Amino acid sequence: MFLLLACTQASLQVGDTGDRPHDSGPGDSGDSGDTADSGETGETGDTGPLVWDCDNLPEVEANELDGPRGYHDVIFDQEGYQYGSDTSALLRSDYGGDTDLFVPGLGVVQGMDWLHDGDMVAAVDPGTLVRIKATGESIDIVRGLTGAYGVTVGPDGMVYVGNVVVEGGYRMLRVNPDTGEWTEWLKLRRGDSPRMVVFGLDSTDAYVISVGRGTVYRVLLDENLDPVDDAEEYAQVGPRWQDGLGMDVCGNLYVAEFDSSGIYRVRTDGSVETLVRPRQKTYGHGVEFGTGIGGWRADAFYQPQPYDNYTVREVVVGVPSAATVRTWR
Repeated sequence: MFLLLACTQASLQVGDTGDRPHDSGPGDSGDSGDTADSGETGETGDTGPLVWDCDNLPEVEANELDGPRGYHDVIFDQEGYQYGSDTSALLRSDYGGDTDLFVPGLGVVQGMDWLHDGDMVAAVDPGTLVRIKATGESIDIVRGLTGAYGVTVGPDGMVYVGNVVVEGGYRMLRVNPDTGEWTEWLKLRRGDSPRMVVFGLDSTDAYVISVGRGTVYRVLLDENLDPVDDAEEYAQVGPRWQDGLGMDVCGNLYVAEFDSSGIYRVRTDGSVETLVRPRQKTYGHGVEFGTGIGGWRADAFYQPQPYDNYTVREVVVGVPSAATVRTWR
């Protein structure tokens, strides 16, 4: 982490990789491993060069989009499309707002991510983890994950699913997407529910949002991505209910918190700043960085607004996702 953050000037040349994005994993389009704050360049989209300074981030800009739809999460492919749920089907939208039906009758979709083989994985109420192919075909990976919410594909290719009820308490599970076998990965102290995880820049730690006391947790990891100790309290964001989590190339976290309807940035020193505090109607439920392809900005994250007819908001923060630099030792 120290080496990645030591130099704060950086440049990223944006171009089309032709691969589906991942938020982790060696050798994929979301994980160049050498484009952090060192001044080197990488290819991630089609919107041109992107330059940032981690010590001097620009003013945040929030834009309401006309057309794209999402419920509790959205994700992007390398063809310029966003995918989001309308609570009954999975829809595909371009940046201009043209939307078509991708998977009809899928149900209420919570978290989504890309598997390392290019398929999509999604948590569908009341607790089914589903693999979705490029054709729109959906295949159940495992059922019975009651409460499943956040979905993150780790650098190891496993699926980390938060908010799952196990033996009367809330857990985060690690699921093999090929077999459906799962193990308990994290249990928080004091009864907090581990809602969603994002892995650190070098995969030696991870950050977890929660429902309970408004605590964001940090977890130290071994070489197998197993926690080496109990999760430690990292920051306090909102009073209780955290819904979305992302990380930028500087190591800053972005957290959506329901009770305050706020969007917050947690700096690497643990300090918290409010970015957007809208009306509850336009509360942004998730945090998903764009690809820089097809109009979706690489230096912005996107938030579905479930209480505003499933519209989507663009929040420009001036830096790209940690996925463009994340490594796995």
